[in-house]
Amino acid sequence: MKKLNILALLLFTAAVVSVFTMDTPVTRDIQSRTMTVLSPFIHSSAAVEQSVGGVVASPEDPREMGRDNERLQIEVERLRIISQKYAQTLEENNRLRGLIDFKQAAPFKMTAARVIKRVSSTWWNSMIIDKGLLDGLATDSPVISATGLIGKTGKMADHMAEIVLLTDEMCRVSSKIEGTLEQGILAGERAGLDMRPDLRLRFLNKNVLINPGANVISTGEGGVFPAGLLIGRVKRFENRDLSGEAIVEPAVDFSSLEYVFVVEMQPVLEPEPDKETPVPAVSGK
Repeated sequence: MKKLNILALLLFTAAVVSVFTMDTPVTRDIQSRTMTVLSPFIHSSAAVEQSVGGVVASPEDPREMGRDNERLQIEVERLRIISQKYAQTLEENNRLRGLIDFKQAAPFKMTAARVIKRVSSTWWNSMIIDKGLLDGLATDSPVISATGLIGKTGKMADHMAEIVLLTDEMCRVSSKIEGTLEQGILAGERAGLDMRPDLRLRFLNKNVLINPGANVISTGEGGVFPAGLLIGRVKRFENRDLSGEAIVEPAVDFSSLEYVFVVEMQPVLEPEPDKETPVPAVSGK
């Protein structure tokens, strides 16, 4: 490069430096005009730097990204638990509302009770509820649910009672098959712990035609169970030596009982004998 060109470049550089460093009205005006012209380029350059910096900085700390991911997973799990709890509460609320509606609509005076104990060895025979003598219960009272007959009360304590289940052999109910004239005695049968026992309605006519699915209801005879309680539905009919038997599937799911109702049966009062009207004595004349 020629010496004159080098000298001219130096002079231009010095002039530019002086313009941007000197603090005079003229230089300030020149600086403002220059910044105005260059401002679009400055903004574009800053935006590019930020985007490039973001791309470069995004993976700057993999450990922080891992911690953020872990926090998100914990939050998702927390929300899932809350959702499950809400669904369980809603289901419980609907179940209790159904029990209240059933109690209000039932034609009996009933006491609601909660199942507090069941033993695997007697799962299909009995259970314990949280109401007893001091709660107004009595032995041999019917126990029902919204779906049908459960059994009857057995041994009693002040605030506990044993329930003899319908599936127990010792719980017998006078029953009839709806839509027919057939009636007999229904009771449970022995079964293994892993089997749901059926019920047997005995002493039926051998020649009767009974359709599967027919309802079996209580007759009210015997004074323990009121009439019209749903017990179950006929699965099949079997002929025995002397009579016929209907195999009945219980209406109640005995494997998942939580709440029951104990029916207060009104005592049967013996009619009072008519008192003889005293005949007034007739005095002799």
